[in-house]
Amino acid sequence: MRQSADNVAGGRIFVIEPQKNGKVERIIQAEAKSHTFDEAIDIVGFGRTGWHVFLVSSLIMLAVINETMGISILIPAAHCDLNLSATDKGVLTGVSFAGIILTSHLWGYVADTKGRKNVIVVSLVITTLCSLVSSMAVNFTTIAVLRLLVGMCISAPSATIYAYLGEFTKTEKRTVIISFASVAVGLSYIYTGTFGWIILSFDWRIDIFDLVEFRPWRLLFIVYSLPGAIGAVWLMFLPESPKFYISRGRDDKALGILRKIYLDNNPGSSEGDFPIKRFTPENNETVDSIQQKGFLSILGSMWNQTVPLFKRPNLLYFTVCCALQFGMFVVSAGMGLWYPEIVNRVTKANGNDSATICEVLRGVDIPDEDLLLNVEGQCNDHVTSDVFVYVIALGSIYTFLYLAISAMLRKISRGYILFINLMISGASGILLVFINEAYFVLVLFCSFMVFAGISISIVNGAAVSLFPTNVRAMAVCLSLMMGRLGSVVGTNLIGLIMEENCNLTFILFGSCSLVGAMLTVILPSR
Repeated sequence: MRQSADNVAGGRIFVIEPQKNGKVERIIQAEAKSHTFDEAIDIVGFGRTGWHVFLVSSLIMLAVINETMGISILIPAAHCDLNLSATDKGVLTGVSFAGIILTSHLWGYVADTKGRKNVIVVSLVITTLCSLVSSMAVNFTTIAVLRLLVGMCISAPSATIYAYLGEFTKTEKRTVIISFASVAVGLSYIYTGTFGWIILSFDWRIDIFDLVEFRPWRLLFIVYSLPGAIGAVWLMFLPESPKFYISRGRDDKALGILRKIYLDNNPGSSEGDFPIKRFTPENNETVDSIQQKGFLSILGSMWNQTVPLFKRPNLLYFTVCCALQFGMFVVSAGMGLWYPEIVNRVTKANGNDSATICEVLRGVDIPDEDLLLNVEGQCNDHVTSDVFVYVIALGSIYTFLYLAISAMLRKISRGYILFINLMISGASGILLVFINEAYFVLVLFCSFMVFAGISISIVNGAAVSLFPTNVRAMAVCLSLMMGRLGSVVGTNLIGLIMEENCNLTFILFGSCSLVGAMLTVILPSR
């Protein structure tokens, strides 16, 4: 009788064969075939679980934009009920980004040491609860604190979801898959604009225990939070990243997940047909089982988790990713604040008059003053349909370009596409100083902002591929933290210098994209 047993941890197969006389056993020790994670993912295939991971990741990306950008639609509708000043509105617009910046480092550490799935689920649940409570806020202080908490919690899925999605995909396909999932960013603008248009077109009031007057903008808070709630519940039924388990030295867990996916993708197969027995360690991968107790121990562990990003071979790529994210957010988010106002003024300008964008913007103090209907003698919180049309149009442009870029990534390397995108963005920004035809101004401004914006997902995909699993979520979180910082710098820089020197503003912002294009040559093209 021939007997065999697999020792997965040791990676060896022991074959025991008794000799003919039955007295002595001869042990033959053979090496089990080892697979890299990419080989394992290729063997497992892309099936039902892969589609679930892709769809829930897209939904969570949509939820992140809802929570961070949807407030710009809610503020004009809520300013009467909450008695918001111009300063209050500015604080509410940026407080979520402040929360993201404050907690990005912490979430990156937790995701790399405790797992992607649990971090995303917990943070989304807390985000949803804070958003629901936000809908009942009765003053500025309450809603500001709640939106800060939303930013602190949404920081986790905003970056970790890229690592989670990428770790169910082969390395060479990650940027393409992440880019396709990022179509949800464009769909989020369409979602917020469409539901804002529908819900805010009504004017009803419901008194709740004489404490809160429930109005349409409060319902809109709830509607904007629904994708995050659905994403959290959906993700509970999906597996943890097997790549994360490998990075923590828990190959048995990773094998169990991959085996289940393999059986789902190959009906009729049995567990014995699963060919993967052990994994080949990858370069720069280290197993570091962390059991920390106490605040100082956690801080020390966070430091140890961060240090590898500032050492070779990670330092160069990490620095470039941070610089790219900072510049792209400066342009896309900084200029995004002015998008409705610029489009509104350009489209209302006389078609026979020629004016550069700075001539169009001359005298602008409050970005949304033309988009609200003012009634003398009373507070008016009605938002004109122009706001929603512009937001939906921007979302449509983003969606189309994300789909186009995703299709191109299957044939053209990400390095070339990233370079071209940022060159188009930078050239468009600088040309805005000189072009005075109204519709060319509009096209250039959209190109300036959108081509920088769609490049963010490409850099996220590159970061997921470039860094080892044990520091991957940290790298993505910190690089996106630099991006959020760029959005704050961009919006404030416009406020400081736009009025004094408009041309310089567009030259500086355009140069950010051009410098970014030069930096892309440092990153591997694939």
